[in-house]
Amino acid sequence: MAARFKIYLFLVLSFLLLQAGNNCFAAGSITVSIDLNGVTVIPGGSKNVQVCKGSIFNLLVKNIASSAPSGSAVYEWKNLDSLKTLASQQINTGDAGRWVATIKYYNTSTSSWTSASDTVYVSYYTSSGFKITTTTGVPITGSNIFVCGSKDSTFLASPGYTDYVWYKNSSSNVVSTTNSLTITQAMLSASEGTVSFFVTAKNSLGCDVSTQQNIRRDNSFAVNLGPDQVLCSGTPVTLSSPVTPPPSVIFLYKWSTGASNVSSISVNTAGTYTLYVTSNGSKCVLNSSVKISYITPPVVTITPDTSICYGTSVQLNANITGNGTYSYAWTPTTGLSNPSISNPVATPTAVGPTVYTVKITDALGCSGGSSKSTTITMLAPYTNPYFTLDAGNDTAFCYNQASQLNATITAASPSTYTWDWGPGPGFNTPTIQNPLFTSTDVGMKKYGVTATDAKGCKKTDSLLIVINPALSVTTSFTDSTQCVGNTVQLYASASGGSSAVYGFNFTPPNGVISGNQFTYLQLKEGPEVISVTAEDAKGCMSSAVDVTITGYRPYIKVAEGEDTSAFGGNPLVLVADIKNKPNIKIDWYEQFTDAFLVSGPTYTSTKNETVYAFCKDTVFVCTNADTVRVEHLDANMYVIYIPNVFSPEASSEENQKLKVYGTLIQEDGFSFRIYNQWGQLVYQTNSFSEANTKGWSGEVKNNSTKQSSNVYTYTVDGKFFDGSSFSRAGTATMLR
Repeated sequence: MAARFKIYLFLVLSFLLLQAGNNCFAAGSITVSIDLNGVTVIPGGSKNVQVCKGSIFNLLVKNIASSAPSGSAVYEWKNLDSLKTLASQQINTGDAGRWVATIKYYNTSTSSWTSASDTVYVSYYTSSGFKITTTTGVPITGSNIFVCGSKDSTFLASPGYTDYVWYKNSSSNVVSTTNSLTITQAMLSASEGTVSFFVTAKNSLGCDVSTQQNIRRDNSFAVNLGPDQVLCSGTPVTLSSPVTPPPSVIFLYKWSTGASNVSSISVNTAGTYTLYVTSNGSKCVLNSSVKISYITPPVVTITPDTSICYGTSVQLNANITGNGTYSYAWTPTTGLSNPSISNPVATPTAVGPTVYTVKITDALGCSGGSSKSTTITMLAPYTNPYFTLDAGNDTAFCYNQASQLNATITAASPSTYTWDWGPGPGFNTPTIQNPLFTSTDVGMKKYGVTATDAKGCKKTDSLLIVINPALSVTTSFTDSTQCVGNTVQLYASASGGSSAVYGFNFTPPNGVISGNQFTYLQLKEGPEVISVTAEDAKGCMSSAVDVTITGYRPYIKVAEGEDTSAFGGNPLVLVADIKNKPNIKIDWYEQFTDAFLVSGPTYTSTKNETVYAFCKDTVFVCTNADTVRVEHLDANMYVIYIPNVFSPEASSEENQKLKVYGTLIQEDGFSFRIYNQWGQLVYQTNSFSEANTKGWSGEVKNNSTKQSSNVYTYTVDGKFFDGSSFSRAGTATMLR
């Protein structure tokens, strides 16, 4: 049993030592990691890493196991393709191929190696994937490609690269720096033959790539259908292109109409037509388009068939619907005023029908179906007229006043008529049956009217018109000024017109009218305009004459109110205000007895009485008066009182404001000022009337700023009516 156990243990130990020799010592392990130019390569022999051809690249091998075997590591690189061997952890080389990296550790205890390896396949990057394509990404095949005629052609280099540069023939001739190249006629002409174009770029590794293509311009043919055409309606046109193929070159033709293998087509409808021509030699496809438009024939209307009177004429009319310039040709030309206009006058030369035809031609010479005809039938000569005309009775009209004329027609059958009154001027509308006639040509004159029926038959009649002389009116009164209350009489007279019998109108009629007399009673103050017109026996009116009469009375005022008072037994001087008007005399009278008191602008009263001042204007002799009652009171005339407290919120309105109370204080020279605790002026007035009635409400004057509760200082200055002056100062408290 012991011998068997020893054999089994030996086998186990042998197996463990073998495993340790192939991977690691008992104290650690090996995990190989390879870096290419600082980037870790995924392990595996099939890993293909590309580098730029001709470049030097760096390979680094590392043991990335968590614990390495004891001992020093030995590194070895071997290229399986070139059989080059390098003993270093890190190598710099330019050789591509399959590089095997090996890491080995030597165990001195067992005198054995532990090793591990990994492989990376390094290959050179090639530019086989870098190509020149069409704009749709189709690769170009063949050593030579063609650009067609004078057309521009665009080519692309493969996307996903950077630093694109296109060259023509040599690296010194750069023609583009994007992945797109458009070959224009200027870049490549037909005379240059085959030219080499090549493009370079860099891939994501920074490797240079390039590709080349030979390009030539195929100028062996051209396609041109010519300019757009505008044609007469229905005109066919042949479309073709001057394609001259060289010997042995075959062309294919295809039209937008669907026609193919024909170099020309004939069309007669409007539209845009395109021809595609393909060269089987170079595979170039060229095309050309042309727009064909047709002029729509004009719509023509012509004078309808009609009959005219013998020996008369009728105007023909050809009317065109549409824009453009047209020429006209009427046939027959005999009897036409002008056969080359749209509206000639036709005078047939024979009784019976005549057919007139007009042909319309536009600026291109197109006429199409633009011909129209009309039949004009000239009636036979007649013994009796078809209708009778009466211009009206001879009459008389007022001077420069519109009056109506009215011609009448008697006809066997209904018709429409045109009218022509004359001679002018004077008719407001001479082409109607009943015009208004106005004239200033005094005297008798003959006027006539011509009526023309639908057949062109005419009849003329006349009448005598007498224009009466102009009627004028005058007055016995001119613009003037009269005293208020006066009675004014105005007389009017007239001349001219149809008779010597006249009637008169006065406006406004706020007086008494009797014949040619107008009486204005109780003239009011201010201007009054009276307008006068005359009318004769025929109803003719004169122009209006205006007369302005101004009612006047002098101004006088003794006192502001009806009554006034004197105080303290002092005499009271009354002054009559006449607004400084000159030529005014003033007399004073006792009211109830009319007893004369004194003359002049003033009167001194010493007792209770009622007096009036009577004034007379010495120019117009107009008068006026003003009355006043005087009461003498035994009171102190030097009274001034200002409250010492007020409140804008008080229930009594009288206590809401700070006012100045007094008697016989003059407005002239008065001043009332109020200051706040900082000496700022918050209220000021130079009117005693304002200080006495309105006062101060606790706000800055002309401002909504409210002052607060406080003590305010005031000053008041002025003089009484007897001339004595006063000046007071004090304080008042405002409460809010």
